[in-house]
Amino acid sequence: MFDWARSAGLPMLGGHDFYVYHRDASVRAHFWPAGQAARDPDEKYVVQATAPAPSTAHKTIVILPGFTEFCEKYSVEVLHFHEKGYHVLIIDWPGQGQSGHFGRHPLAVHCTDFDHHLSALDSVISAVGLDGHELVLFGHSMGGHLALRYAAWRPYKVAAVILSAPMMAPPVMPVWLIRLTSYVLGNLGLARSHPPFHRVLSLDWVRHYRPENVLTRYPKGYEDQFIWFDDAPELRRSGPTIGWVSAAYHSCALYTLNPDWLAALDVPVLAFVAGDERVVFAPATDSSIPHIRNLERIVFDGARHELTRELPEVTDALWHHVDLFLARLDTAYSYEINDA
Repeated sequence: MFDWARSAGLPMLGGHDFYVYHRDASVRAHFWPAGQAARDPDEKYVVQATAPAPSTAHKTIVILPGFTEFCEKYSVEVLHFHEKGYHVLIIDWPGQGQSGHFGRHPLAVHCTDFDHHLSALDSVISAVGLDGHELVLFGHSMGGHLALRYAAWRPYKVAAVILSAPMMAPPVMPVWLIRLTSYVLGNLGLARSHPPFHRVLSLDWVRHYRPENVLTRYPKGYEDQFIWFDDAPELRRSGPTIGWVSAAYHSCALYTLNPDWLAALDVPVLAFVAGDERVVFAPATDSSIPHIRNLERIVFDGARHELTRELPEVTDALWHHVDLFLARLDTAYSYEINDA
């Protein structure tokens, strides 16, 4: 499995797949417990419905992918955290990866509300045996938006949040006009369809690095993410449905564009921001993130949206800041235990 990706030097996920039945559909996640050696790369994924509860002696990093993304794309991030001694859990959001498909077009990502994503994540965390564990959420883009929402919804589960180019608002403005348009089109029976004028580009075209792309300045970082589709084309998604657009703008308007909601968050947040952001709405990121009280913000000038696939000087600095942030969390936790 994943012969092309392995031959290209991409790391493999080292744990086990889990499937949870949620809202009449299957949700896939992947869990790699701390201390567990990677499975044989020639072995098929092991699908487990139940497993021994992971040790609470280790923190758990929960990776929340962005729009259209899937577990395998984050194999580098999973490996980094696992090698640092963490349990690592990652989810295929409903409608993405191996968690089913709900759009009319085979590549369209559809959902009716982001609450579906949050409750799916909650179900996965419970199924893996992580209730009562100290969770650190690592969210990219849409996953960053959902990380903040989950931290507010389940504050007793979340110790900290790490954001990579978070979606505080989608790219097209104004919010009220997009919400109105998507509402009207949805009521015309088009909720599961791509928005008008959306064009799905061929994989052969999009996989080749072009300097003007909006994702990264690093050719290898750009092209590696498409190699997974050579082995598993079913993982690919391209573009939202009108229903997804409606759900995204509704969620952003209520939460990440709401200064009072952001100020009420009671969790340490490390936020990485792309200086040349063209995927999510950069002005919303600049105006919204500072309302988070316990915030450390790192801006990478000139970097683009896919920060963990950027030029090596960016990714090296990003991981350095992540490791320092996690070390501070460990120190603070040790002080709390000793004081108690």
